[in-house]
Amino acid sequence: MRLSLVPTILAAATISIVIMLSNLIIKNNAFVDFAISSIENSTTELKVTLYKLKKDQQEASKYLQIKSQINKVQKKKKTVKKIENTNVGNFSFTMDLDILKQLHTLSFIKLDSVVKYNTTYKLLVLVTSHSRNYWRREWIRSLWGNKSVWKEKKWRIVFVTGQEPDDKVMKKLNREAKKFKDILCVNITEDFYLLSHKLIVGLTWSLHNLNFRFLLKVDDDVFVNINNAIRFVDNTTTSDGYYGSVIINNLVERIGKYAVSKKEHLSEIYSPYCSGGGYILTRKSVVDIIPYFDIKRPLKIDDAYIGETAMRAGISATQSNGFYMSNTWCEYKKDIIVSHPANDFKCLNHLTNESAKK
Repeated sequence: MRLSLVPTILAAATISIVIMLSNLIIKNNAFVDFAISSIENSTTELKVTLYKLKKDQQEASKYLQIKSQINKVQKKKKTVKKIENTNVGNFSFTMDLDILKQLHTLSFIKLDSVVKYNTTYKLLVLVTSHSRNYWRREWIRSLWGNKSVWKEKKWRIVFVTGQEPDDKVMKKLNREAKKFKDILCVNITEDFYLLSHKLIVGLTWSLHNLNFRFLLKVDDDVFVNINNAIRFVDNTTTSDGYYGSVIINNLVERIGKYAVSKKEHLSEIYSPYCSGGGYILTRKSVVDIIPYFDIKRPLKIDDAYIGETAMRAGISATQSNGFYMSNTWCEYKKDIIVSHPANDFKCLNHLTNESAKK
């Protein structure tokens, strides 16, 4: 197909292309080799997607179900990055790279048990949780994650977990997900240094599956005062906000648990970022940050990574009251939004009861 005919296929955009590629891949793997060698200006993300489809034909069928996901991405995307004049065989096409990157990210979802409702939440609480930590999820559901505790009701909680080699753990997680319908399990091994990967998938999934005005990302060892969190977002008028306990001029460690090599991060200090125990992003901030994610090579310190990507998107971390990241003695404070650590039932119960009285 000649280049002048490209506009005639733009209506189908990447939907028809991805589905067509999937069908061709299933019928003839030789086409993939030809496509990869022919796309001179393609990105690594596109090649990875093509190779993935070729490598595992059983997984290829799920790519036929991504039409709705593509539609959602197209509606929400802000910046269109394109591959111009790409020739595959005897046809040309224009492809949106942001869509390909996000589709590749969404392909890491192993289990999505979350029920979707046609409603807009004031606040989505995204809890990153280790797959083994079922008791912490139980505590959260029965205490601060229980809607009956709070006056505010326009909020939602979702747990993001990873993969464990222990079949018993994963079977138990599947039963838990089926029962509570609030777990998103991603195909990423549970590992401290892979938390950024898990977070990238969780944020991307959130944007394309739930309607929310603000997103509160927390770990599973914190307490959240939902009423205070909602009050905070109700009083926030900035569209591109990033709020929490801000860490400024934090030195990059080169040895130890938090070690990051110069290849990973050349600068000796991190951009300002909010402590990972809990921070709030506006929906627009999530939209603006996602294009800067690189799931293949993210900075392994997850909270610092959000700060770096936010900075690249032109979003500054804002110091805000109510984010207590070193409340070791589990002290109740009237303005608590997030309190860390809260890793035992006694502490969570105390903070929940005290907050509910107010």
